Amino acid sequence: MLLRRFLMATKGQKSIYQEHLPLETIVEKLNNGDLLKSNLRIHQKKNRFAFLANPVKSERDILVEGENQNRAFNGDLVAFEILPKKDWKLNKSELLTSLIGNSSEEADLPIMGQDEIRFQGKTYNAMNVEDKYLQKTAKVVGIIEKVHPRKAMGYGKVYNKNYALFSPLDSRVPRMLIPLKEFPKGFAERPNDFADNLMIGLVKRWELNGKFAMGSLLKSIGGDKDDLVVAATEGILTENDLDDSPFPDDIDAEIPDFEIKPEDVAKRQEFDFRKKCVFTIDPATARDLDDACSVEEIGDGLYEIGVHIADVSHFVYPGTTVDDIARERTTSVYLVQRVIPMLPRKLCENLCSLNPGVDRFSFSVVWTMKKDGTVLSTKFGKSLINSCCKLHYEHAQDMIEDPDREFEEGYLPKIYNGYTYTDLSKKVNILHTIAQILRKQRKESGSISIQQCKIKFSLNMENGMPSGLGSYKSKESNKLIEEFMLKANVSVAEKLVEHYPDNAIIRRHVGPKENVLKDTKKLLTRMGIEVDTTSSKMMQEALNKLQLAPNQPTPVGLVVASLLAKCMSLATYHSSGEFDSPVDYFHYGLSMELYTHFTSPIRRYPDLIAHRQLQAILEGKKKSPMDFDEVSELAEVSSQKKYASKLASDKSGELFLWLFLREQVTMHEAACVVEIGSESIDVLVLRYGIQVRIWRDYIGEKVEFQSKEKEWVHITWPEDGDKPKCSKRYELLDNVVVIMKAGKQLFKINGALPRPDSTNDVHVPSVEGFATEDV
Repeated sequence: MLLRRFLMATKGQKSIYQEHLPLETIVEKLNNGDLLKSNLRIHQKKNRFAFLANPVKSERDILVEGENQNRAFNGDLVAFEILPKKDWKLNKSELLTSLIGNSSEEADLPIMGQDEIRFQGKTYNAMNVEDKYLQKTAKVVGIIEKVHPRKAMGYGKVYNKNYALFSPLDSRVPRMLIPLKEFPKGFAERPNDFADNLMIGLVKRWELNGKFAMGSLLKSIGGDKDDLVVAATEGILTENDLDDSPFPDDIDAEIPDFEIKPEDVAKRQEFDFRKKCVFTIDPATARDLDDACSVEEIGDGLYEIGVHIADVSHFVYPGTTVDDIARERTTSVYLVQRVIPMLPRKLCENLCSLNPGVDRFSFSVVWTMKKDGTVLSTKFGKSLINSCCKLHYEHAQDMIEDPDREFEEGYLPKIYNGYTYTDLSKKVNILHTIAQILRKQRKESGSISIQQCKIKFSLNMENGMPSGLGSYKSKESNKLIEEFMLKANVSVAEKLVEHYPDNAIIRRHVGPKENVLKDTKKLLTRMGIEVDTTSSKMMQEALNKLQLAPNQPTPVGLVVASLLAKCMSLATYHSSGEFDSPVDYFHYGLSMELYTHFTSPIRRYPDLIAHRQLQAILEGKKKSPMDFDEVSELAEVSSQKKYASKLASDKSGELFLWLFLREQVTMHEAACVVEIGSESIDVLVLRYGIQVRIWRDYIGEKVEFQSKEKEWVHITWPEDGDKPKCSKRYELLDNVVVIMKAGKQLFKINGALPRPDSTNDVHVPSVEGFATEDV
């Protein structure tokens, strides 16, 4: 009734937006070539600007401004039409550079209009310049698929006697009017009491003449200091549409008990590794151990190397409640303070986890291999293992660095099955030697590893709040496991596509976004850095030159890596039959013709699909257990959920950084200038790999801020007590000290620059890189 009265009150107002075309009309116009489709990407900080992929890959993305977004949300698959050329945007900086560079006369100052440039008596606009100086614009005419969940966390305030205005923290989600009656008791009378209460809103509709969307309050989740982490985490999961609900109470009853029957032994006899030296290498905190390794010398300089993966398919059958839930979730979600598992803990931490000293079902890829990494044969099979040890990465690293070290009692974990630390050290080092060769070969073939820092937190054991910051370090032991997991995934991908060319589950990574890469290359050139972007191999060689030592990039190297990472597309899952040519299966980042995910079925559903397809092949079934449509649909959902889980993980990191800074008051860190605007400077914090914006208002009162956008800024500080007036010019790639503070709003980090005459020395860290490998 309330909504009806509101709609009646606004009836007759001029429409802001256009009606969406019916889906059948969109399909017809797409088929006729009258419309195009793409996923909408709304700018995170400037929500009036959104972008669509340009079908001409060498051109810039297509701009969608303001009302032309037509009520579509970030991520939605939309139908759009290109606007007339007169409405395209002039790239003034590129045109001006060309005009001044080509002028033989002494150049007058150009006059910059809103959509034109007047230079030496001539006016340049969208209708009289080459297309290369223009950015196409478009308008959304319909939504094909609502990818965004329409949920957001934020805060509400009283708007009028009937409604509250809900403002999402994510500026890409529209503000919405929500009936006051849906808010907690006392909200309308005492709004200040609820000013810090986080809430979750749902957009229900957005009218043609609606300045605001119409919404509903899903939940008031609190936000007092004691429950802020719980409240904010619930909001993060909800707005990314990630399921955090408990598994049903009776779910364990559906899961088979662990029992190795005589028929299991008979079926897995060829792959019975229980008496061989099989071991796991994982982070110290890992509880779901889904991969193990083994290596045996078999004579003539050959090795039998095995990768053994938890056999989740032995316990999880299609059509069961467990499988249905895993299909919905498709992935585990890793937050700073906890993990939301894809599978019940009985499976992921017990029955399926390859814990040491106990028999476990596994699925193995076994190679006969030369020491130089040449594979002579590959075989696959359901297997049995009994891991002799749960090594941490630190243990394996110690073995690599000092193979003959005698470890003090109690340092290494218990070893089972009669093996010794000497046995393990020898095998770890054999695998390490071969892994180094495999990695070198992969790099030579064009695989790119963009090294970026990743922040980690120490948590207070009593209250769960962050007590310290650090950065993850990837060492040779990490890369050892990574290399053999990659090898296993490739081997399985080749097998699946060979037998099921139309519906094998594959992992694909297209090349960088050409237009973004082109702009990044120009930016790097302005910085004085030349990077050959013609191939992944050439980019990797450029990154290698910007290192202090292997895997230790310089500050400039970290900046270049950060900029290049933004050019990269996301890897996605597909059914192999979606493409006309095997060339389209290519994984750009790994430089591999075929790739899939097989090695983590405890935490990824696509891996479980690969297990089931591989088992069907080994059983001689000519038909895949899943048809093309089913694989394609699950692949698309899995890609979306994997991206959503990454966003949630990143947002969780932002939350804990904000909480840490809130308690620390300020933090001084070494940084590097990466962008200069008319009112701000962006810097990359070197130790943690995060980008912070420094607004002129946060530098200090009465500060003079003169800048040439994208090139330099000159800042002048006034007298301050006994400190005289001082100034400094900052350019791209300059090393600076940034003062980081927690903003008043949740997640917001404010940056400031100290006066040049008061800067304390801040250590510029030597940062070890992290592969962005798709393992």
